[in-house]
Amino acid sequence: MQPRDALTENLATHFNDRTISFDEPRQFPLARRTAAVIAAWLVPGAGHLVLGKNGRALLFFITIAGAFALGLVLSGHLYWPTPDPASTVGFDLITVLWFFTQVGSGLCYIISYLLGLGTASIPQAAASPTFEYGNTFMILAGLLNYLVVYDAFDIAAGRKR
Repeated sequence: MQPRDALTENLATHFNDRTISFDEPRQFPLARRTAAVIAAWLVPGAGHLVLGKNGRALLFFITIAGAFALGLVLSGHLYWPTPDPASTVGFDLITVLWFFTQVGSGLCYIISYLLGLGTASIPQAAASPTFEYGNTFMILAGLLNYLVVYDAFDIAAGRKR
């Protein structure tokens, strides 16, 4: 190694103009954006798969579908808007809210509902000590999938990579 005084050229000048180039986010065609958003809601992570983000797609699918399945295993209940004639809107607003959060998980909710999983009456389901944990996991899965749908939309619109 040479001492600093013996250096004949300044190496720092060679590195001053170095820039790191990133691909600019690109906007996808409208048909592909629409397909990505619909797929992202139906199957967690599928929107990212449509956009070519395979790692994210797998991570989101495992996380969201796993949380929903864990909620079912923990005796969670699938909610549907319950008519309430005493209410000014005609429905029990809590069940409408819980329905909205759970239906965010797309086909996880729809298939479970059609198969009758998690549809036991609430007093019967609430007898399980893990009932509230199950509900929390299924609500979490739906809300998280809404964020994933929004993320797929941002990528498809060219706002992020």
